[in-house]
Amino acid sequence: MPFGLANAPATFQALMNQVIRPYLRKFMLVFLYDILVCSATKEDHLLHLEKVLPLMRQNELYAKLSKCSFGITKVEYLGYLIFGQG
Repeated sequence: MPFGLANAPATFQALMNQVIRPYLRKFMLVFLYDILVCSATKEDHLLHLEKVLPLMRQNELYAKLSKCSFGITKVEYLGYLIFGQG
């Protein structure tokens, strides 16, 4: 996200919502820089990632690998600790 752009966070959030619309709230959540792919099983998780990652690449959106975590069973999101059980 370029610095100095007016309304940059809102613009980026709108772009992300538009790009991931087919998967939003089905197995994916996005809030600014946090992108969550939620799956019931590891196999589902791999299938979801196979849909999401090419979609991001097509729209020239890239993630920094050092900030990514895949296949984890708990995550902190918006101040909440979310576990696989709910």
